[in-house]
Amino acid sequence: MKITIQEDDNCQETEVRITCRRANDDVVKLVKLLSATNQERLTGEQNGELHLLHPENIYYFESVDNTVFFYDVKAVYRSTLKLYQIEEANFSRDFIRVSKSVIVNLSKVEKLKPALGRKLVATLDNAEKVMISRQYVPALKQKLGIGKD
Repeated sequence: MKITIQEDDNCQETEVRITCRRANDDVVKLVKLLSATNQERLTGEQNGELHLLHPENIYYFESVDNTVFFYDVKAVYRSTLKLYQIEEANFSRDFIRVSKSVIVNLSKVEKLKPALGRKLVATLDNAEKVMISRQYVPALKQKLGIGKD
């Protein structure tokens, strides 16, 4: 695969062009990944339909049986991305990984409560609770500016 970047001072909007002999599975995956990194919209599948959603409306992403789901105020959607791809896409500074299987939107966190084993429980503004693994607590505290541990 050949990758070329062409800079243009007159460019108004970034454009990604894929030139290929045929659109195979790898090309389709690349298009999906690039589409998902558009920070203004995120695509999610529900009941056979693709929905375009704003990342700031998402409460959290969760990986269950190798499938990533994300939750907004209205529904649950299936993503074609893996959690690490969502992290790399960096939709917003408000998203942070809190366990091996969950990325949460900090702007939706209402309160944090200590739990057994140096874990935390985050209560979201929709009353859902998300467990924060102890391995991820230090990064969360650093991001929130609330301590060194």
